[in-house]
Amino acid sequence: MEQLSSPFQGVHLHHVAHESEDVQRASEFYQQVLGFKELELPEKFGPFQVVWLELPPSYALHLIERDPKSRLPESPFVVPNDANADPSALWRGHHLSFRVSDYDGAIKILKERNVQYFEKTQQDGKVKQAFFFDPDGNGLEIGNWPVPS
Repeated sequence: MEQLSSPFQGVHLHHVAHESEDVQRASEFYQQVLGFKELELPEKFGPFQVVWLELPPSYALHLIERDPKSRLPESPFVVPNDANADPSALWRGHHLSFRVSDYDGAIKILKERNVQYFEKTQQDGKVKQAFFFDPDGNGLEIGNWPVPS
């Protein structure tokens, strides 16, 4: 089968951006809970706060101060007051997922920080997953999937 040329060949995830009403609080959460490291910003972005974080070797998260005039459709700030904030629903909803090398250690950190989470397993119990929210209501998942070969 002939492989078609695509302008998207070789595309790799560069970063994920999250808006936050409190960028510092969000930055501390991602650093303390998931082990992200803060990066130096190459320039000032404007009259709003931005923090760039990385999770080596290649994951980047940009935290950007929320624009209160914006009503983006996937923003956790544009949800009805009766929205489901139960982490057990996250496995079927929008979330970011991270593979962790020490799942039990990661769960211990969630417990120490009083982060509510929901656990489930896949592949006959070999893969453990936990779903939870960051301080701004963004869905997150951690799991102990095998390292790709």
